[in-house]
Amino acid sequence: MIASKPKRYRRRPTPAPGILKVYWGVDGDGEGPDLIIAWGDGVSKGNAHLIHQVFNSERMTLNMDNPREHTWERSLAKELEARGFDLTTLTFSIKKKQA
Repeated sequence: MIASKPKRYRRRPTPAPGILKVYWGVDGDGEGPDLIIAWGDGVSKGNAHLIHQVFNSERMTLNMDNPREHTWERSLAKELEARGFDLTTLTFSIKKKQA
């Protein structure tokens, strides 16, 4: 089976207002392929940073017997890959509540 190339965007597509989206692709800057995070009007860049951190940051776990000791676990994206999931098929979308 031939792996398909990720879609490459000249410019990051803008979701509808109030939508925060995560998907696999190549950003317009040519880096990647990787997870792309996009947001529509009414969603701040800070929300995109939060989602990026959740998917891509390693997680610290404390040793409860000795709280000064800790270990680092894989990020959510790396953990999903390790469990056999194909990140190229990942799509995540969430809409802000109406005020």
